Amino acid sequence: MEVKWILIGEIVATQGNKGEVRVLPHTDFPERFMKMDQVLLFRKTSSEPDLELRIEHVWMHKGFVILKLAGIDTMNQAQSLKGMQIKIDRKDVVPLPSGRHYIFDLIGLKVVTTQGKTIGVVTDVLQTSGANDIYVVKPELGITKQKEILIPVIDDVVVSVDLEQQQIVINLLDGLLD
Repeated sequence: MEVKWILIGEIVATQGNKGEVRVLPHTDFPERFMKMDQVLLFRKTSSEPDLELRIEHVWMHKGFVILKLAGIDTMNQAQSLKGMQIKIDRKDVVPLPSGRHYIFDLIGLKVVTTQGKTIGVVTDVLQTSGANDIYVVKPELGITKQKEILIPVIDDVVVSVDLEQQQIVINLLDGLLD
């Protein structure tokens, strides 16, 4: 299933008393806010935008993005936006270098061995500090007794990621299914 809206930030607090909001970025590219003209705001339960507001001013402060949005001029108005999510259309994501993939593109991909045996489906990607990422795979019935298989994202294991074919080909290391 194609993801339509991508979360890039969440309004977590007000900033000052002139209606500015503090945004916790959920993107590796927080500088993207500097180039945006407007934001689409979603309630956590919404599948489509609840508000579309023009950005009047943007600045960074201690790891947060501070936004002054058109029509939001008081602390109370800003407070009413707390908890809203900022999302972008899938087509507006920042392109990644070749060989790199967004986690939302990997979730749901089928994992198969170089011999063509289906192992399972990616349910999550664990990002480790410093080392490699790990694909969390829900195994096919009968593949293993484990509830999930952890696949290290290293060249010796991950042969290819094919978004068009919706699959990841792996070189199955000994002990991975034990």
